[in-house]
Amino acid sequence: MAAVFSTNAWYIIISFLPAFIWLAFYLREDSRPEPKRLLFLVFVGGMISAVFSIVAELLLFGDCQVPGDLARPCFEGILPFVFPSLTLVALPFLVFLGIAFIEEYFKYGAVKILVLRRPEFDEPIDAMIYMITSALGFAALENALFIVPNLAKNFDVGLQLTANRFIGANLLHATASGIVGYFLARAFFSHYRHHFLAIGIVLAVLLHTSFNYLIIKKELLPTNIDLLIVLLSMMTLTVLIEFEQLKMKNNPTKQT
Repeated sequence: MAAVFSTNAWYIIISFLPAFIWLAFYLREDSRPEPKRLLFLVFVGGMISAVFSIVAELLLFGDCQVPGDLARPCFEGILPFVFPSLTLVALPFLVFLGIAFIEEYFKYGAVKILVLRRPEFDEPIDAMIYMITSALGFAALENALFIVPNLAKNFDVGLQLTANRFIGANLLHATASGIVGYFLARAFFSHYRHHFLAIGIVLAVLLHTSFNYLIIKKELLPTNIDLLIVLLSMMTLTVLIEFEQLKMKNNPTKQT
């Protein structure tokens, strides 16, 4: 029993590594580090937001598309039940879009609830720091759900999946939430605060939706992987540039 627990603990640590590496990278870029207790709180909040996201996605879209035993009963979800006339083209599109929106908004929700109105949230760069931290907490829990079972079945396959998620899903979550964080920071300097937040979430959802679509359809269109690399690289570079720009600003907090 102890050996099994120890092995599973190592698997969980391995699954968390991609998120920890990206988190360390972004936190090193912050010249005025945030309180560690708040960073930890937001990271855990991001993990909890992943749980709520999974529940919301299952309720709305069901689990019939989840790979597994085809003979098992599945829940079709509220959306197909309420709108049974949705076509096979429209439904997958709404699922892609809906999942992206749920995840991006829940990651933002963790930051809004936990730190947005705290006195420590006192300069624009904090918006990006906390949004990225929440995103990587979200990604860490996703990693555990995807990677740990694969490590247990086939360690080499699990390690490959860990590497893939490091340069794929984990970077996506950090980049998408970095976009939201940038526009949240822009709200510091604008009377149209909620407009900026909406723009950030819309852009993050579009990036997230595009990523998910290209990943799912990669078998049909091999060039999707190249498009994915270009898209994610460009958006990550954009977020890093925005990050550096915000580091040069230091204005008092304006509530959003």
